[in-house]
Amino acid sequence: MNHADTPGLWPRLCGDFPPLDVPFLEREPDGPTRHLALGLAYRGDGFLGWQVQPKGPTVQGAIEAALTRLCDEPIRVFASGRTDTGVHAWGQVASFSTTSGLPLERMLRGLRSLLPPSVWVRALGPVPEDFHARYSAQGKTYHYYLWPQAQGGLFLDGLCWPLRAALDPEPMARALKGLLGPLDMAAFASAGGDPGESTVRELHRAEISQVPGGLLEVRLTASGFLRHCVRNLVGSLVQVGRGQMDPTEMARMARAGKRLRPGPKAPPYGLYLAKVFYTGFARQRDTALPASLQPRRS
Repeated sequence: MNHADTPGLWPRLCGDFPPLDVPFLEREPDGPTRHLALGLAYRGDGFLGWQVQPKGPTVQGAIEAALTRLCDEPIRVFASGRTDTGVHAWGQVASFSTTSGLPLERMLRGLRSLLPPSVWVRALGPVPEDFHARYSAQGKTYHYYLWPQAQGGLFLDGLCWPLRAALDPEPMARALKGLLGPLDMAAFASAGGDPGESTVRELHRAEISQVPGGLLEVRLTASGFLRHCVRNLVGSLVQVGRGQMDPTEMARMARAGKRLRPGPKAPPYGLYLAKVFYTGFARQRDTALPASLQPRRS
């Protein structure tokens, strides 16, 4: 088993990412228009989020500028979803179309040369004509990294949420287990965004693991997430870990579809878009607690 299959922040920071789930084609179909997809990793602390805006640099803006230069035509890229200012990704997916005949190998090399060091193109390849990075997505996994009792963390600044107090992961795991299944994410979402016809999403996996270095890794896999949902959920989870909230309270809020008590919003810099699912989402159901966090028998 390689590091990409095991929890932890350090392997990811070394570029050992989980595999992409993009339906790349083995060869490009003939035709004047090419349909391509990108697998992306980036640090979000140098950008004002994904979406292009006039106030400052964005990930989308950097990628579109590079592709426009390489393809010698205006390029618009569509991501699986927007990430906010400060949020990182190692599994973002974006799609675009072009009439440029630039070979894929040269396009990939050019992108890696033109993009800032905080953006890494993991993969570039052809996809079916009807593939859309956002609308074809079946689900997503986000990771959030907490650092309880943090000390001397200047080298992890901006990469996790350092907390002075200790956290008890066992009630946090029980709180997460109570959220599995259909979940009204309005209970944890912030105002704004477009939830569509319903705010209910299917939460397939919800886990917390202790990883090397004293960090806690929260993993959430769902059919979709609403605006700031993961950060608000993690904020409530921290209250559970501190003993300030009963583990069953989060499930009660989810059933009510609203936050029944105020809680902190986790900062963006501990959040990572880990994976977007296009073909393998049905295999993600897992309702078991991690073995390391199973309640002890007396």
